[in-house]
Amino acid sequence: MFLKKNKVLRKIFFLIIASCLICPFDLLAVDSSVRIEMERNTRKEVRVAITPFFHHKGTDSEGLGMEAREILKNDLRLSEMFVQIEPEVYEKLEQKERGKREVDLWAWHQTGAQWLVKTEYSIISRGQMSLVFRLYDTVSEKFLLGKRYFISENKLLPKVVHRYADELVLKLTGKRGVAETKIAFLSKENQGQEINVIDFDGENQRQITNDKTLNLTPTWSPNGRWLVYTSYGGNNPDLIMIDSLGKKPKKTLLRLPGLNAAPSWSPVDDRLSLVLSKDENSEIYTLSNERVLRRLTQHFNIDTSPSWSHDGKKIVFTSDRSGRGAPQIYIMDARLGDKAGVERISFGSSYNDDPAWSPDGDKIAYTARVGRRFQIKVYDLITKTSIVLTKMRGNNEQPSWSPDGRFIAFRHKVGSKMSTYIQRLGSDKVRKLSTGNASGASPSWSPYLNY
Repeated sequence: MFLKKNKVLRKIFFLIIASCLICPFDLLAVDSSVRIEMERNTRKEVRVAITPFFHHKGTDSEGLGMEAREILKNDLRLSEMFVQIEPEVYEKLEQKERGKREVDLWAWHQTGAQWLVKTEYSIISRGQMSLVFRLYDTVSEKFLLGKRYFISENKLLPKVVHRYADELVLKLTGKRGVAETKIAFLSKENQGQEINVIDFDGENQRQITNDKTLNLTPTWSPNGRWLVYTSYGGNNPDLIMIDSLGKKPKKTLLRLPGLNAAPSWSPVDDRLSLVLSKDENSEIYTLSNERVLRRLTQHFNIDTSPSWSHDGKKIVFTSDRSGRGAPQIYIMDARLGDKAGVERISFGSSYNDDPAWSPDGDKIAYTARVGRRFQIKVYDLITKTSIVLTKMRGNNEQPSWSPDGRFIAFRHKVGSKMSTYIQRLGSDKVRKLSTGNASGASPSWSPYLNY
């Protein structure tokens, strides 16, 4: 059975916005309810075939098609949701259909593929490139998704491919993937500890501060444009804000005597939660966009490491208010603070810290002492139980959630060597992200980026 040419495909309209470097277009509106009709088997991942990028002139002298295909294959592998069919299995079928619109979806299904991704690209005038992606479901024999992108620079090729990989995850799960996101972390550089940013796939690492001093705990703004962190550059732990794109000068947000530390940005507005010691004790405050401070904790013991719930109504934090010198994890109201009461959620460990609320609001990850090591635990707010996520030797600390809530980035440290690692919930696989013997502290995962 062949998929005939759809008349709609011949009536594509393009809206070219000159100011945009990347312009995606839907090739065909597909009902959002369409999902792959998974076959009954024990494998959870989708079996996908990704054909070579077809170039209309028949050549790929610059290797752009090969580069784009490898990026897409790697993105889908890192998502841990797809199993890729080996090219040797479908080579003859791909060659038979190369450059044609007709697709024998039944034949592709016989190769073992459940999804088929067909791609093509062309070089337009003035150096602009057009890339077209088409997704087919071979099980139900349907065309699922088509996208066309225009880019004006070859260096933007990875960004386009990351975006389409995220579209495939969205089509499969109803939730956008994270191939286009970034992770910020701290790295020891010469005289200081500087902030670096790296792509989800471990590429494009760049240093964005050069303060030559001790910097701590970077955190992203909800729109991903800004990073707030604590810096000792002014001989005091001050709160600094820096443009993640490096286009605007950094700003000093707060410079009160003592600590201005542990910032966490509310996901629903411009408020920051932070830790101040101006009252001769470590207390949690919120800072509004108008620079108004509001104190949330009133306890004589140390309160620190705040993190917001997804709806901005609650804050999880660390406190040793139990009176045993053993920090635990608590939840309080984000408006009333601890005077409205707190809920303790960590038990069975003498040391707990670094709580991070998941984007979906149903889980909290934190660092806990497990035996003689530190591991990442995940607390389920529905079942009121915790599981140990990490099991690597050494210490695993400082968790940060991906914006889709599927992965956690964390600092892995053995002796003096440390790196940022990534692990998916429900999986034992781990992946090293940062490089260098002293690179990877305080990882902070960006939100979805739309620039």
